[in-house]
Amino acid sequence: METALDDIARVLTAPQPGLRDRYGAFVLQLLGNIATGLAVGLGFAIGRAIAG
Repeated sequence: METALDDIARVLTAPQPGLRDRYGAFVLQLLGNIATGLAVGLGFAIGRAIAG
């Protein structure tokens, strides 16, 4: 029982992750997907413009 209480106390006193730590990877993935989508769309647009 004592170890369970020690675990609970350790979890409660642990530093909380910041907003940057929590959502940083998600934002980077989202920006990468947007950049890829823009590059593909621009490539299609240029290809269609060249093809006429």
